Amino acid sequence: MQRLMEANTALPEQFHEGYTYCFTAHDIAAQLLISGMEQGIFVTNVILRNEKEKKDLEQAEDIVDWLHKSGRMDDEADVLLTVVFPAVLSDMLHCIFEALEASRKGKLAVAYMLLRKPFQESLYLLESLVADKVLFAKMIAEDPSRLRPQNAGGLDGHARRIESVLEIIGETSRLDAGYIAMLRYDKTSRDSFDSICNKAMHLFTDHKAIKTEQYNVNFILSQGEQVLTQWAYLYSRLPYLMTYFICLIEHIAERFAHTHPTYTQDMNRRLAAQLLKSNAQITEHYQTEQLTQLAQTTYYWLSNHCLENDFPLPAAEHLSRMALSGAFPDEQEELVVSRQHLYQQLTLTDLP
Repeated sequence: MQRLMEANTALPEQFHEGYTYCFTAHDIAAQLLISGMEQGIFVTNVILRNEKEKKDLEQAEDIVDWLHKSGRMDDEADVLLTVVFPAVLSDMLHCIFEALEASRKGKLAVAYMLLRKPFQESLYLLESLVADKVLFAKMIAEDPSRLRPQNAGGLDGHARRIESVLEIIGETSRLDAGYIAMLRYDKTSRDSFDSICNKAMHLFTDHKAIKTEQYNVNFILSQGEQVLTQWAYLYSRLPYLMTYFICLIEHIAERFAHTHPTYTQDMNRRLAAQLLKSNAQITEHYQTEQLTQLAQTTYYWLSNHCLENDFPLPAAEHLSRMALSGAFPDEQEELVVSRQHLYQQLTLTDLP
């Protein structure tokens, strides 16, 4: 990745693959958002059932309020979805981009601070959209504070909620709801962004799980091995959350426009290959059962996908090319190039 070649890069080479995976997932989501905005796919149709509704809507000051008062909850939810999803996604991508760039430059306190909002709050909001869009519309209309993560019912509540979302998006075999909940919300665990982000945001913390050590100031006095530990944690765990993030985003985006399957499979190959490259750089100390499960199920999918398309099983030497261009193992370059031309020619409705 070109950014890693810049003179201000402080990120050690052993974390480059994790950084690249996170940016690949970010860029796919960003392209989805940009294309969708340019093509105007973030819209929904509201069917007026009679002349009275048409007249009432013309006199209404706000369509969402009119839909709410008219009891048209499904339509209200769809309109809110078209407004909230691209706005929240845009904000998340800004935070993630700046966090990744801050980490590349060695500004780890800034990186962890920037990751707190998208993964604790914004992702929670998008999960609400997926879990029950009508309930989401009701809460945001009547009491938006109910959409705060604090109302999930503790760590177990978060885990149950995430499990239901994983079932909806079809990712229960690869991702672990309890682990995602812990990474995002468990202040008492050392294996949690919540505890680390809290320390990054505050010079001193007194919760027993994250209490500032004597003669220390959180993150500010970090050096040497401590900084390496902060990078190691970031790029062993963030790819897991980014995998969940991109799966959720793509699921929601399908409500607006269906992506061409060739493009979807191409992006999935790139992500799978880069995830495997990233996982290979995680040291034994930072490996977990959940990370291993994600890598194994991803390789299983990738292997079957290659065989189904009459290509050999992917080996380590195939992953770099696949991650960069989506190329199958031993695929002729002209076929790879032809796919790129196909993407450029797809109609607006085919490729959001």
